[in-house]
Amino acid sequence: MAEFWELVDINKKKTGIIHERKKGNPVPAGMYHLSVDIWVKNSKGELLLTQRHPNKHYGLLWECSGGAVTAGESSIEGACRELYEETGIKADCGELVYLGDTIKSDYIVETYLCKKNYENIELKLQKEEVADALWISPERLESSKEMLVDLVWERYCQFKDKIKTM
Repeated sequence: MAEFWELVDINKKKTGIIHERKKGNPVPAGMYHLSVDIWVKNSKGELLLTQRHPNKHYGLLWECSGGAVTAGESSIEGACRELYEETGIKADCGELVYLGDTIKSDYIVETYLCKKNYENIELKLQKEEVADALWISPERLESSKEMLVDLVWERYCQFKDKIKTM
């Protein structure tokens, strides 16, 4: 199924331009698509990581939940959708705390923190996207950075102080 993004400018203002995500169809220069990262933190201070499906780019590496915001939804709606699709965790948009942006060449990532008591939740992993999941302490994550997708590690480092203290 085709995926469509509404492109934004550097200030995240919607341009009205709808862009189809597909190979050979780059985002036009000076435009961006929005993506989201969602770090889930339980009451023990552990973070939820998901392992990428082996057939995906960066297969079997670990990351937080996230993905592209689709046309017609806000970033926070996209974050709630991605979290639910990948893990089965249903969070209300008001439960996500915005941490900040990371600007790349053709996309902007909005990073969120979801802090709830999820120790006893049964995860429902999206089999096409996610191979496994685990709860990990920030200290263990930081001593095992090679297990993470590089760009996810970069964004974790950008927001780790907020993630740890909130």
